[in-house]
Formats: sequence, structure tokens, C-alpha cells
Amino acid sequence: MRLIFCVREHTFDEIQMGHLLGFPAILGLDAISATANANGFTPLTAIARTYGWQREQLEAASAQCNHRQEVAVIKALSPTLLLVPRTHGDEGRLPNVNSLIADLLAAVSHLKVRSLHFTHFGFVQGRFPEMEVRTILETLLGSLHQSSLDVLYWDIDQRVLNDMIKLYSRVSSRYQLKPRGPEIYMAPKFTWHPVATTPDGHSLHVFADARETATGSLH
Repeated sequence: MRLIFCVREHTFDEIQMGHLLGFPAILGLDAISATANANGFTPLTAIARTYGWQREQLEAASAQCNHRQEVAVIKALSPTLLLVPRTHGDEGRLPNVNSLIADLLAAVSHLKVRSLHFTHFGFVQGRFPEMEVRTILETLLGSLHQSSLDVLYWDIDQRVLNDMIKLYSRVSSRYQLKPRGPEIYMAPKFTWHPVATTPDGHSLHVFADARETATGSLH
């Protein structure tokens, strides 16, 4: 399986507000896994805007997912959405992270998913949740021989990339994986583009890929 770290660099506004606004999609995916949180400007709502998913459906599915504390599969969406209950990082209030990642991998194998976009750590608030990520990596790397995955795209906030690489190196050595480590992909950065000026002199903006022109697509 190819493991690709998709490095997410966030705008000043996103970091200051603590809200994720833009989400660059990866073409050709079988499935996306995301945290079940559809309230406000969350990673899930940013994903939904990119793919044109209905927010009401995600809010209802997220509520059930968190209530049941089980991975939820929404096959009606494209790509297929795998919702994972909210955790609390290293704060210890949800000790079943290992069972949740095991459930996620079981769902992936059941659906015969070949390519998965793992979006849970693309926007990290506060310190790097090392214990939680270690648990996920250990479960993931220890189950590769049973997985249907050909490629896993793992979103990682640029602010904690060095922590992630160091942790991966320590965990992967336990499983005697190749020393070259995961592939690194710098995802597109989003920014505010002025597209017009009102009669009273105020600028109108869209949130677009920073590599596009000022008339880039809306996100």
C-alpha cells in the first residue's frame, strides 16, 4: 500500500478563526473518511462544499454516528463517505481510538475500497495529538496485509508535519517497513481573491485555490 501524506497549508484567516474553509479534492477516490462533525466551519462541512453534499444529511448522519460511537457508511454520496465519531485527541475522554480505526479498516475492506482519503488530521488545533496518532498508525501498519487499500492519502496539517514524520519513523521501524517512509504531497493552498469592487469601494472576494487567477472557482 502506498501511504501519501497530503500536507495542508492553511491561510492566516483559517488559523486565526480556528475554522477550515477550503478543501482540495483528490480525483478518482473510492472513499473519504472524515470526523462526524457538521456543526459550523469544520473539515466535514468544507468537504461537503467541495463535493456539493447536502449539509442536512451530514448533520443527521453525524449525530447518529456520535450517538452510536460507530463508524457510519454513506454510500449514497460520491465518493463514499465513512464517518468516524469525534475523539478528543490525547485528553483521554474517548479511550476506544484503536477500536474505531479497526472498525474503519473493516468497513474499507468490506466495501473493497482501493483508495481512501483520510482527512482527520488536516486541520490540527493546539498541540499534536501524538498518542492518538500513534494508536492509529500502529493499528494501520499492523493490518496492512489484511487491507484492500492500494493507496491511503493521509491529510496532515503543515504545522505538525515534522512531528508526524518523526512519529511515523518510530512506529514503522517496529514493523520493519522500508526506511524511505511515506510519500509527501503538498496540497493546493487556498486564499481569498478579490474579484470585484462595489460602488462604495469595498472588495468582493472568493475563497479559491491560490494557484488560480482572481476569477478562480468558488469553494
